[in-house]
Amino acid sequence: MKPAAVVVFALLLIFIPGLSAQTADSTAFGRKNTFSPFVEYSNDSSHIVLGRSENRKFAALGLQYERRLLSNHTLNLRYAAEFRPLVMESDPVASITETLGPPVGLILTFPPQAVTECFDETVNRIVHDPNNGTTYNESIQETCSRRWTYAQGLSPLGARMNLFPYRRLQPTGSLFAGYLLSAKKIPVDTAGSFNFTFEFGVGLEYFLSQSRSMRFEYQVQHFSNAYTADSNPGVDSGLFKLSYTFGR
Repeated sequence: MKPAAVVVFALLLIFIPGLSAQTADSTAFGRKNTFSPFVEYSNDSSHIVLGRSENRKFAALGLQYERRLLSNHTLNLRYAAEFRPLVMESDPVASITETLGPPVGLILTFPPQAVTECFDETVNRIVHDPNNGTTYNESIQETCSRRWTYAQGLSPLGARMNLFPYRRLQPTGSLFAGYLLSAKKIPVDTAGSFNFTFEFGVGLEYFLSQSRSMRFEYQVQHFSNAYTADSNPGVDSGLFKLSYTFGR
């Protein structure tokens, strides 16, 4: 588990016991219809669920809608969907230069390409050509940079559950499924511009009033193209998500 996830779960273990000490209100905190503008960010990616592409960054602005399905003294269950009109995804890009030394004297430069992994390194070796018996030096240099790609996302299938709806501070959990449509192929140049997404996570929601609240969550997100393109490395990201919620 990533260190950030450990921190979030530790905070939950600290705050949840304190919920029982709060005084319950006669009216539940919550809304029938909820709207939530949010911002989310991940500074890195690693293998968490299915993804194999590392060192990806992910940032998004979006809007979430929720409709209450079930509510009692223990939990509040809601249908949820979210739209992300602004998504920025960053991939490492490799630029490769190959130099063939005397007696060849040739320099080959390959166009930058988004790759699964990239390392700044230079490899030197001696090459022998059996066709003409020539021996020469070869140097391959790989340099890394980053490329940001604009995308939009929609997750129409989702659910959210809050525990202890009669208390101001409530543990919350959610899951979503949808798609991501990008201006370029992500996360590598042999992948696709259309990717399927799913995410799940936990957090805390604090109610400022009966209808307004702030929500902080840690979400695990995966996106991949389900082998609809030449390659499908997939990306797993740990997202920190902050939302302001309102409704009635």
